Amino acid sequence: MIRILFLCISTFIMLSACTTAPKGPQHTVNLTAQLQKVAEVNKWQVRGKIAFRQGKEAASLNLVWKNDSGNFEFRLANFLGVTMVDLNVTDNKSVLEADGETYIDAQPEPLIYNITGMIIPVESLLSWVKGLPLENDSYTLTEKGLVNTLESTCTLCRNWKVSYGNYGSVETAASDNVWLPHSITLTQEQTENTPKTQLKIKIYEWTLN
Repeated sequence: MIRILFLCISTFIMLSACTTAPKGPQHTVNLTAQLQKVAEVNKWQVRGKIAFRQGKEAASLNLVWKNDSGNFEFRLANFLGVTMVDLNVTDNKSVLEADGETYIDAQPEPLIYNITGMIIPVESLLSWVKGLPLENDSYTLTEKGLVNTLESTCTLCRNWKVSYGNYGSVETAASDNVWLPHSITLTQEQTENTPKTQLKIKIYEWTLN
């Protein structure tokens, strides 16, 4: 049960961008070069919305996610701009603030699970949100050569499936450009202990540093 988030909003809102969604490349992309560029994107910020659904419960919130080589801040706010969840992760400490309380753990995964009831593979997600498969992930490609879906069988990933849409060209810190997804759906099928879980991320803006 996503205990804190579902106290915030009880109605599932399908995400829709307030700006025109990127349409992706017109020509086929060189996959090797694309994945290499994505792997080099280690300092970034995204702004958008995220929707959660687990069983019959759901919530939708605004998202600001800043990452600097694995140290990151993940902030969720309501439509009034009030912060509902703020997660800060460094090499040796994870701090989550929600509902007026502060929770601390060495790693973000057990912290997120204890507070929300969700098993989220945080380290993997830092790559997946960029459209970057990990070494043992299986994946399919779009007709233009970008990652379309991926699936991982790693122990902590718990069979999460990821699908992508609306790739857009984003300028890097080196004044180059890389294709990054603006629509991401993560799905974990129902298990003996947990109902089906889905996260939908709609990204309005990527900023690379």
